[in-house]
Amino acid sequence: MKFILFGSLPPPIGGVSKSIENLLHALKSRNIEAELFSKRVLFKRYDIAHIHYSKSWKRLLGLIIGKLIAKKVIFTLHGNHYRSDLFNNISAKLTDGVILLNKTTAKKLEKKFKRITILSSIFLEGFQKKDIIKKHYIDRKEGKVYLLVYAYGKVFQEGKDIYGIDFLLNNFISFNNKYVLVLVDPQGDYKNDVVKLNTNNLMHIDYEVDFVSLLQEIDIYLRPTITDGSSVAVQEALLSNKYIVASNVVERPNGVTTYIRGDFLDFYDKLNHFKHNSNNFSPDSVKDYINFSKLCVENR
Repeated sequence: MKFILFGSLPPPIGGVSKSIENLLHALKSRNIEAELFSKRVLFKRYDIAHIHYSKSWKRLLGLIIGKLIAKKVIFTLHGNHYRSDLFNNISAKLTDGVILLNKTTAKKLEKKFKRITILSSIFLEGFQKKDIIKKHYIDRKEGKVYLLVYAYGKVFQEGKDIYGIDFLLNNFISFNNKYVLVLVDPQGDYKNDVVKLNTNNLMHIDYEVDFVSLLQEIDIYLRPTITDGSSVAVQEALLSNKYIVASNVVERPNGVTTYIRGDFLDFYDKLNHFKHNSNNFSPDSVKDYINFSKLCVENR
């Protein structure tokens, strides 16, 4: 099979771009032909055009172009919302298959599309621990527990911070002094919020990092989001055997400790039950992705 993927690779680093990068590596590990969309591919033919755009108008445009160069078109819904607007309604009719990232989203949208599957946003064959870049970001202090949270800039949905950084910062005064929060904020959007807190227990990183490398230096990964898919970062943290505390906005993989979204007491209780994670989490194999793609091609 031949695949053409619509989307972008890092940089900038983000869940969607990392998932595309992982998928390309996973397919190539199985000697499957796959490449990223560009103008030079317009005169080639593919079996599957896979759209990764999040904006509804861009997703529809990708599907239309994909119809011209591929037998079938599919897309991944990287979040858990699919608004009923004109672009999305047309996309639902055009697509030959949709990849959803969790059961919560699938239950809401299973009647919206003619063919769906639930797959992780990264695949086992695309993640190699041996490829972890050895970088040093933190000078650890004895007796401290290091928490990591990542936000690619301030992004709001219905007036709320989707990454939940405001939830952490607004409650940070209640954290035990043993906790050090490492906030990765490549756009520097939270700089003023950090300055206002005026605490030595908050480390603000306002540049891109090698996330998996940084994971090796912290104790707990936090995912206080108000919306989510399956989160590449959560899966990378699981593969790094980290304790994870995440909001319950979607079903989370085994090994993730969830708290009631917006409930600080529940969050803090789960945080204080820190333990070293020795889960046996494993993302889906890219074989599952290939099998779904074959099903889309064969069912006309």
